[in-house]
Amino acid sequence: MTDKQRPKTENGRSAGPIVVAGPTGVGKSDLALRLARELSGEIVNYDSVQIYRGFDIGSAKPAAETRALVPHHLYDVVDADEEFNAADYARLARPVLDEIVRRGNRPILVGGTFFYLRALLAGLPEMPGRDEAIRARISAVAERPRGPVWLHRWLSKVDPPSGNKIAPNDRHRVERALEVWLSSGRPISSWQRPRAGSGELPAVILGLNIERKKLVELLDRRTERMFAEGLVEETRTLLQRYPKKARPFGTIGYREAIAVLEGEMDTAAAITETARRTRAYAKRQMTWLRAEPDVQWLDASNRDDVFAAAMRLLRG
Repeated sequence: MTDKQRPKTENGRSAGPIVVAGPTGVGKSDLALRLARELSGEIVNYDSVQIYRGFDIGSAKPAAETRALVPHHLYDVVDADEEFNAADYARLARPVLDEIVRRGNRPILVGGTFFYLRALLAGLPEMPGRDEAIRARISAVAERPRGPVWLHRWLSKVDPPSGNKIAPNDRHRVERALEVWLSSGRPISSWQRPRAGSGELPAVILGLNIERKKLVELLDRRTERMFAEGLVEETRTLLQRYPKKARPFGTIGYREAIAVLEGEMDTAAAITETARRTRAYAKRQMTWLRAEPDVQWLDASNRDDVFAAAMRLLRG
């Protein structure tokens, strides 16, 4: 994306993508939609679950009617049994952003997977690629009883920073970190990672924040609504198409829905556990985002107010 390709703001300055960031459930999709309608924008997803076909309710994917209001990109583009990572996402997203700019519109990035966002804006370090033999060995261990727990302990021993940062139930990232260590002899935490906001693609990053108690109330209500709207049935249908070990089945909500289907939890317990994991995820998102440079923080308590504040910032 060259300077000539970048759209201009009202005062003639070059304008890169707008990033709407913040914890899950804070109202990012709503703000992105309003900005897109006001600024001739097109929405680009950077959520690692919404990118999968069919994983709709549990990922809070925008409804089809909403996506029809303005162009939406990178939703429903990957099958759950395909290998897909942050580097793959960046390769898909860059041409999408370029095409939006060529049409004279403004890319508006929205989602919650900040590692995907970092890969797109700043690139990724040159780490070892996928090693099928090593990956197979690690996956075999993960399939054993308490295998994921053992793998996380192993990671914490050989790479303490990654062991502290990566959640024990994040099987994909645990396995990738061990794969890098085994194939290179270096812990994944030792590879220099570019930071969003200081990389190749400048962007205006709007960080939405809200008082913690109110966010928890919003998240708990959303979790109840997901199960009421058919998350367990959606999961049942998806299990007929994809193997249980497919990555998105381990994400928040889908893992609990599987537990309901397999008789390991009742619905009430699944709702409680999904809400707990969602709250913890929102906390991790805020920790990550607060460490990023150049974030323009906005109070998201009132949707009209946050839209007005965003517009003042973007037009100022």
